[in-house]
Amino acid sequence: MPTCPTCHSKVTEPLKTWSTVEPGKNGKILECVVGIYWCTNCKTKFPYVLGKRDLKLIENRELQELHEKIKMMDKVEQELTKKIDQLEKEKTVVEGNLLLTRLEDRFENLKVEVSLLKEVKREIEDMINYLEHTSFFKLQGEKP
Repeated sequence: MPTCPTCHSKVTEPLKTWSTVEPGKNGKILECVVGIYWCTNCKTKFPYVLGKRDLKLIENRELQELHEKIKMMDKVEQELTKKIDQLEKEKTVVEGNLLLTRLEDRFENLKVEVSLLKEVKREIEDMINYLEHTSFFKLQGEKP
């Protein structure tokens, strides 16, 4: 926001704005947007540069080539986006298959563990039965 050079008050609205074009460095052109402001406090009119930008003159042929390159890049971007989408879908399928394989492996491991635990349980039950049977005969004073 411009300030008045005389009283340093802030001025919000320009009376008028326009663009100027001047030669710049390295063959470029400098475009400036200038505004004329009027300070309501001290009644001073002053110019203020609102913005600058460097411009460059190019031949129509070069501009057309740039447009063609942009079109080609847009096509490449679209193709890459399609490939990315396809790869994302493949990734989802592969992750699902990997999870399924892991679950199947875990299932097989659990089946083996359950079988082992059942066998241990049977052995413990047999031991308990043997001990109960032996204890019964000892209480009776008989030999098993």
